[in-house]
Amino acid sequence: MSSPGDPPIIITGGSVTIEFDLTQLTHVGNGKHHHPNKKIKRVIVKGDGIDFDKNITDGRVVITVHYGDDNKP
Repeated sequence: MSSPGDPPIIITGGSVTIEFDLTQLTHVGNGKHHHPNKKIKRVIVKGDGIDFDKNITDGRVVITVHYGDDNKP
């Protein structure tokens, strides 16, 4: 699926954590990181009643994660 040097980008909740290899994606400003040759190959989402695991054939996907303070609705 991905190359051995291409570890996944991991977003976890409980408290918001985003983990990725800084050597794979270049910071391009405004909180964005990019690599022109990397494409999304697979998306896995698991948790509180969610079990989603799909290969992405064209690399085109938007994943939006909404978050907020724990003590606010």
